[in-house]
Formats: sequence, C-alpha cells, structure tokens
Amino acid sequence: MFIELIHWISDKLLDNPHMFNSVRYLLAGKQMGMKKFVASNLNKYNCGIIADFCCGTGDFAISSPFNSRYYGWDLNSDFIKYAEKKYHQDKNKKFLKGNVLNSETIYRKKFDAVLLISAMHHLSDKELSVLLPKIKKISKKILIIADIIPDPPHFLQKFFVKIDRGRYIRPKAEKLRILRNYFKIVSSELIPTKSAIQFGIVCEVTSVKKS
Repeated sequence: MFIELIHWISDKLLDNPHMFNSVRYLLAGKQMGMKKFVASNLNKYNCGIIADFCCGTGDFAISSPFNSRYYGWDLNSDFIKYAEKKYHQDKNKKFLKGNVLNSETIYRKKFDAVLLISAMHHLSDKELSVLLPKIKKISKKILIIADIIPDPPHFLQKFFVKIDRGRYIRPKAEKLRILRNYFKIVSSELIPTKSAIQFGIVCEVTSVKKS
C-alpha cells in the first residue's frame, strides 16, 4: 500500500518538468557517467543525426556530438517546452511532442543513432515488440540504451528501484534477451548513479564502420 501511494504521488508531481529535474538531481546527480557513456558511443560511431526517444526534459541532448543534429521526442508537452526553452539558441537541437509507439511522422526519417535512456522499464514486452522493430528500420547504425536494474547492491538503491514509476524493471539478462531479437549487442556496462545502477547497452543494427 505504501509503495502504491508513493507511485500515485510521484505520478502527480513528476509530470512537472521543474519538479522532475529537481527530484532526478537529488537521486541521480548530474548523471555524468551516463552522459559520458552516450557521448562516447555517439562519437565512436560517427553519429551525425540522433533521435532521442522519451527524451524527457532533454537532459541527454548535451551528449550529442558537436554539429550533429539531435531530435528529442516525448509525450509530455511541458517537458518539450522546457527543453525548447533550455536549448533555444542551438538550432541543431529540436524537441517535439510525439508518441514513439504509434506516431507516423517520427518514422519518416532515418537516424544514425536512436537513444532509449531510462525508458525501457516504462514499456511492457508488448510495447517493446512494437517499438524495437520500428527503431531497427530507422536507425542506420546503433541503438543506445541505459536502463535501471532490479537488483542494485545497496539497500537504499533497492528502495528507490521499488518506488520508481516504471512498472517493468527487468534483470540484465532479460533486457539483453529482448534486444537480441532485433539487434546485435556489441557492448554493455553497469553505470552507477546516486540512487540506482543503470545498465548501458550498445546495439548495432548492421555491421557499421567505427572511428
């Protein structure tokens, strides 16, 4: 009952971009490890056009390589407005409201990389079976994922996992099993944050040239 109450409260509060960013900072800090993981792989694969699905307030737009074009999509219009205001001087970054599961316009363009950061645990197996084949069709090089695991080492981390809004927090092996149905997994690593452990995964669509 307590966990359900926490979920209800967080659902109400965290749809506000300012509250969302404040809580995320308290729990995860600046997420420098995750940002470095994303940036290093985008550079490694020479990614010039990047799609960020479920981009939130655009926190990972900063990880895109210099002079690359970044497109972030999210269902929350307030998150999109926040990100647009934050990056209004950067014409290479665009933020759009859209449902990545059923939007037609999102899938009219090809991207070197697709990001799915802290999103996989919000999607059911059925939803992933719809989304991942679509990502495979539009990504020319890689899919980058970072997602929390259900069994971090510390008690406090375990508590924050339990109260996370995501309902589908999968073990590492389960994440990999799902992704292997569509992609070639080339690397994975654990990325600690203040309150959780993120599992970073890089998937290749086809054999691609790295720098």
